[in-house]
Amino acid sequence: MAGKADETEWLAAVFDRLKVLTDQAIAVVAAAAPPTDVAEAEKRARAVGVLARTAKAVAALKPARKTPDEDEMSEDDRDVSDAELAGLQAEFFARVDHLVAAFERKSLAAGLDREPAARGEDPGAAGGDPGDAEVERRTDLAA
Repeated sequence: MAGKADETEWLAAVFDRLKVLTDQAIAVVAAAAPPTDVAEAEKRARAVGVLARTAKAVAALKPARKTPDEDEMSEDDRDVSDAELAGLQAEFFARVDHLVAAFERKSLAAGLDREPAARGEDPGAAGGDPGDAEVERRTDLAA
């Protein structure tokens, strides 16, 4: 986020400088003597067109100002407490365990029984309760 803030500040400074330079160029064209022939009139018309396009381009660089709502929001507001984090972790692990169990049920139904070592389990724990892994990870269920 700091990079975006730095870029916004830089763009604001560039916009301010370009705006001043554009105003000076407009003042020079406005202060010039009126054209006396067609060639001078064409030259002035081209200069006015260039200045108009320049002013439009500089105006497009104007950085958007933050609204009061955006000023109140920050990354710090998104911090979660330890209790909220524990709750989110418990919910995450419950969902992962549910997905693993569903995957294993479908694998068994399809005849794709995996060896306990392939699941990262102790080969002697083949008869264990599949809910044990959830109890070990979830802090709200641990005794």
